[in-house]
Amino acid sequence: MPAQAPISRDVARQAAHWLVLMHEQPLSAAQQLACTRWRAADPEHERAWQRVQHVQQQLGGLPPSVALGTLNRERRQALMALLVLAAMAPAGYLGYRAGIQQGWMADYRTAVGERHQLTLADGSRVNLNTDSAIDVRFDAGQRLIRLVRGEIVITTGADAARRPLRVVSEQGVMEPLGTRFSVRQLDGITRLSVLQGRVRATPTHAASQVVTAGEQLNFSAASFGPVRPASELATRWTQGQLVAEDLPLRDFLQELTRYRAGRLHCEDSVAGLRISGGFQLDNTDAILAALPTTLPVKVSYRTRYWVTVSQA
Repeated sequence: MPAQAPISRDVARQAAHWLVLMHEQPLSAAQQLACTRWRAADPEHERAWQRVQHVQQQLGGLPPSVALGTLNRERRQALMALLVLAAMAPAGYLGYRAGIQQGWMADYRTAVGERHQLTLADGSRVNLNTDSAIDVRFDAGQRLIRLVRGEIVITTGADAARRPLRVVSEQGVMEPLGTRFSVRQLDGITRLSVLQGRVRATPTHAASQVVTAGEQLNFSAASFGPVRPASELATRWTQGQLVAEDLPLRDFLQELTRYRAGRLHCEDSVAGLRISGGFQLDNTDAILAALPTTLPVKVSYRTRYWVTVSQA
């Protein structure tokens, strides 16, 4: 039978079950024997098993929480669904895989327009901005926060066990030294803004650099960008505000787009207009409605999710 031929859902579920069980805890001798017998009982079983194993390799291994046996019900169901799709048809899980990489299975996440604050076990406070996701792993050796997507502001707590706190992005690791700071994941870039204290930033392929209060910089996996001033106003989203200081209208609308679903287009004729002020993020339609009162623009709605800002 062709290797890419479909596999039945029942067999796919069985293969997924064995893989998840294997990574949650060491299999007993009886379980190992049962798994081996299941694989040998039918060529379809072995084919399904090879497919889910292949997915594991492509994902770089299953999420750490699986190996640690701490997968909650929601994430277990999501992982099982991925493996079932992979076993049934290799092309079928590609979209689902992209979703996982974007944070669907993260420990904490926010939707577009949503913000959330949480307090971790060590007393550290983490604010998640719109469309953001993090994983949290505390063990005997460290406190680890992985920024999967979006933007966070962290106010560090005093850990009784004196474990280092580390924040990991796609481009490197940041280790705060008693501080308040924000981290934003951009396309191929991490933006670090230190508001209090100091943070040691270490790109994946470069030496570390200490960033102090009032400083902001971007870094890639291999290098740092220039140090710029950091502003508390940039974190006013934690209080439900978007603050603009003489910002080009195009840049302002790009920021606003983060907080609302759909398409928000700025025509070139008005892109360079400057805007200042504080705007309440809980009502982005009201922000758009207010633009023509301060700028020579008009706001046109093709639908609720397709908006254009153009010259009045």
